[in-house]
Amino acid sequence: MNGIKTMWIAVAAVAVVALFIVGYSWGATRTSTTLIGAGGDYASGYSAGVAAAKQKLTASGLIPPSPATVTIIAGTVNSVDTDKFIIRANPVSLNPLDEQGPAVRTVVVNKDTQFIANVPMTPDESAAAMKLFQDNMKAGKTGAPPLPYTEKTVDLSAIKIGMVVTITSTDDIKLAGTINAKKVTFDALPSTNPTK
Repeated sequence: MNGIKTMWIAVAAVAVVALFIVGYSWGATRTSTTLIGAGGDYASGYSAGVAAAKQKLTASGLIPPSPATVTIIAGTVNSVDTDKFIIRANPVSLNPLDEQGPAVRTVVVNKDTQFIANVPMTPDESAAAMKLFQDNMKAGKTGAPPLPYTEKTVDLSAIKIGMVVTITSTDDIKLAGTINAKKVTFDALPSTNPTK
């Protein structure tokens, strides 16, 4: 009786091992081609998943479509040098699944780069600009209402660490680590009066 019992235990153990090997082989083959990706590696499966999620999120209408190209970007200045400065860039797209490009970017400037400081108007300046606008409207002239600031041309020395700047380029800078700046603008503090 012990011999038959031992034989059944051995047969059951061999059957369990054989089923494990067959199941493992089938699962590994299926995972590498179906669940992970046709290429059989994790990266292709991950990329396919991100692409599918991005497509569904965009189709849902919850997030606006991503820009194809970006020529304007804003960020906080981390450091300033003689012909460049470093920013920590704001996201270029509202879609969290989009490639945002590097968080830290180098902004290269040259003699043709414009630097514009938006200096807030004093209350008297603002009232005078608004009165002029209202008088023009009464006279039948059209135009945009006055901005709450005046634009002053400055140079790179006006850029300070911690400022939030907006960079405009003629290139697509969506994913660029280095940006050739055509124009740099920033809001000056009311107590600041940058001049050139």
